[in-house]
Amino acid sequence: MFSPRTAPGSGRRQQGRTTGRKSVSGAAGGLLFSPRRTPMMTRSTPTRVQNHTATETVYYDVQTFGSSLPVKVMEALTMADADDPISVKVNESGWAWMVCGERLIIWKICQTAVAKLSVCKELQLPSSEYTYTADLVALTSATPLKMAVVQSISVLAVATEGTARFWPSLAHEGTYTESDVNLGDLCNFVVALRGGSFVLSSVRNELLRVSADSSGKLQHRALQQGQGMLSGIGRRVSSLFGILSPPANDVLHSVLWVGGASCLYSLTSSTVSKWEVDDSSEHQIFSWDSRKALTESIVDSIW
Repeated sequence: MFSPRTAPGSGRRQQGRTTGRKSVSGAAGGLLFSPRRTPMMTRSTPTRVQNHTATETVYYDVQTFGSSLPVKVMEALTMADADDPISVKVNESGWAWMVCGERLIIWKICQTAVAKLSVCKELQLPSSEYTYTADLVALTSATPLKMAVVQSISVLAVATEGTARFWPSLAHEGTYTESDVNLGDLCNFVVALRGGSFVLSSVRNELLRVSADSSGKLQHRALQQGQGMLSGIGRRVSSLFGILSPPANDVLHSVLWVGGASCLYSLTSSTVSKWEVDDSSEHQIFSWDSRKALTESIVDSIW
């Protein structure tokens, strides 16, 4: 959070020493940075004439913010080597998860000391030859995730090769089902949708919708593309309405789920696509050729 604060200063820029070493400190909780704006006056010297004009610089006050990290998280950070890959993701609902090697730690931020013990869970990820990231893990619940209790939260983690491990309830770390999902390429994102389902994506822009049946077994199918009201028309005509089939060599860079609008967006090296999603189906609204539009805009700007 950045909030400016105006305060008079002496006009001398304070220099802080920095080191190239990264440090992790969780005992004091998060850090709140708020800029402090200080007016500065340039000073004239006997050998050089300078204008006495006021300039403004920004400093920052560092204060503790939020609660401290759970013990399991601190232990994982303390025991990790300097070159161990660690990634963290914080959901807008307040749930956070950290991937450290093949360990997955899930907790809810801003909890009391007693609540931390019950909502912080550690799960074991399936073996993988590739490095796990927090983007390969997603949480969902039948109720809004912000108000969901541990028992109602489901977790899906997918190895880069496609091995999916599903926990029906976060309260039971040892109860899960596992299956192989064929994405045709390496998995790079797992996103939770409405209705307790997920979307898995590959580097080559293959999208699968995954959900668990009554027995907890994962079922998956390809995400429907070009199934809007203009589906079935020719490519040349459909391009006028922004509905295009993705190029064969497209590389997927990001997937975004907007829960309030029930819309899924994907960004590739050449297109931006949008789906409207309900509990059991989805409809692609458009696929915009961003590469062509940017190229034409650059050419127009140059000429």
